Amino acid sequence: MKNKGFTLMELLIVIGVLGILAAGLLAAIDPFEQLKKARDTNNRSAAIEFLGASQRYYTTHGYLPWFKPGALTGSYDTANCPDAPWTVIRPAVSTATYPRSYVEIGLGSGIADGVKSCLTNTLGTDGEIKTTFFDGLKTPLYVLSGSSTKVAVCFAPEGKSSRSDAQTKYYLTKQGTTVADVAPQGSSCPDVLSDLCLQCFE
Repeated sequence: MKNKGFTLMELLIVIGVLGILAAGLLAAIDPFEQLKKARDTNNRSAAIEFLGASQRYYTTHGYLPWFKPGALTGSYDTANCPDAPWTVIRPAVSTATYPRSYVEIGLGSGIADGVKSCLTNTLGTDGEIKTTFFDGLKTPLYVLSGSSTKVAVCFAPEGKSSRSDAQTKYYLTKQGTTVADVAPQGSSCPDVLSDLCLQCFE
């Protein structure tokens, strides 16, 4: 009686075909790009959440946390929001144009104490951001203000699709002190600046 079954050669051919199909599927899906897109989605949500929190705070109090007037003309409430580093985004003249100076909100416990305490004592106390907001950040956010009534929040996208998005039309200047608009050069950030490109919301 003859035994029925696959020969070694047939098994090797099937395994080889499955391997080729799996490699093709991985190349088509690009799991690393999918991870970057997922991080971009989270970072975009955090930027929009922070922007909304700042705008709601302004609606309630009549000023942004880092612009609260002090007792003297031109001074600010440094008890909740110390002058450093917020002075850099308080323009002498209101402007709606770029470049604008920014304050970086870093990652986790790496956030400068002055920035974290300011936002915790204002937005956090009002319940506009969660107490875990800073712990959830996976990339720095960049806060800009064109005037005492304006706020913009930016982040650097990682994924190719996010970097080529029309919204990604800003970048950190070479000196690393301001955020500039690249609109004159095109609708999106040029490849040469891809590591500095930002999406901004305001």
